[in-house]
Amino acid sequence: MKEKILKLNNIKNQNYQTVLDVLLQSEGLSRIELAQKMGCDNTTVSRAVRALIERGIIVHGKKTGQEHGRPRITLELNPEGPVLIGVSLEAERITGVITDLRGIVREKSQVIFSEPPSKEFFFRELSRVLQNLKQIAGARLSGIGAAVFGNYSGPDFTIENAAALPALNGVNLQSELNKAADYPVTICDHLVSRMSFLGRELPEFNSGTVMLISAGSGIGSLIAENGRFLFTRNNHSGELGHSICIPDGLPCSCGRRGCLETVASIRALLNHCRKKLHHPELSFDQLCKKYQSGDQSVSEEVERCAGYLSTAISNQLNSYPVDKLVITGRMLELGPGFQNSLESKITSSLFTLFRQGLTKHFVRLDYDNSLARGAAIFAGRFINFCSVEAISKVFKNI
Repeated sequence: MKEKILKLNNIKNQNYQTVLDVLLQSEGLSRIELAQKMGCDNTTVSRAVRALIERGIIVHGKKTGQEHGRPRITLELNPEGPVLIGVSLEAERITGVITDLRGIVREKSQVIFSEPPSKEFFFRELSRVLQNLKQIAGARLSGIGAAVFGNYSGPDFTIENAAALPALNGVNLQSELNKAADYPVTICDHLVSRMSFLGRELPEFNSGTVMLISAGSGIGSLIAENGRFLFTRNNHSGELGHSICIPDGLPCSCGRRGCLETVASIRALLNHCRKKLHHPELSFDQLCKKYQSGDQSVSEEVERCAGYLSTAISNQLNSYPVDKLVITGRMLELGPGFQNSLESKITSSLFTLFRQGLTKHFVRLDYDNSLARGAAIFAGRFINFCSVEAISKVFKNI
């Protein structure tokens, strides 16, 4: 087996990224505080800091006097420095944002589809969104990320099982996205994007082991350890929704039968309630209101759904015990009753040892922007700082 040799630029890039990651999770640190937080020597930190300042990525902040020694000078993100573009691909809309490296939105562009679009129309609108944002970002653009639905395979990210928009099945995503952006695009799935967003917004999820479960029209899972994602190849999270929970059960959009999504997703819940209530146009918002008002028929279906979902989550936790369980997704719009039921069922199915020390968090996200912001933040992980020297002159002239 050949040992992988790290090139000097790779080591430098890793050091720059580590320093930047620490600064992004703080409100300003001095060089000495940065070295202490990273557990390394001052020389290594100073070299990385100097390089990031030269590239216009960070700047000197406040200077405060101290009782002994030199004044404390903080290091902060340059408000006029690099920007990222994030775009979320969804069946009903495309959302694009420009963010700083912290994921704060500076500009937004969105297209909403009134009906399922064709492949050609979808990518034409995507190109329009991306080109508009690229023009605004200008020379400060340092990366583009895209959060996509369905799943995909191979080095070209060929999309599969796009049940929400079948017109995209078989599409070579990498090629289409690069063409639409006229720029290399970093691709991830929706769950990786959500975890990227959560890790930046809520730094407490960057320590220990965390299991993220997203429950909505689809159901996915992802595990992170001290802020590092344990996802599969091609920046894809786990397909919890396509684990079999009822052998030979209902047909699933993936082509198999009895998947979790056939009994525990928003789509499944709506289908069951529509049949039971003889209300074929029932929306999820209406379903939530009926459940919260105590409608017995809807409550029975929600409890059934919570039972399947909690069993699947408990099995995950019993197989891979973690410190924190984070549940998100549109299912949480059902309200506290659903959350309490789900939490109780999960707890009762866990081994006693694995219940101890486990904290559970139900997080409702800003669904209008969080996917696109997460995609931008994820793309920021892959900035090649060793190749951005040319644009540092641009930052200095802004």
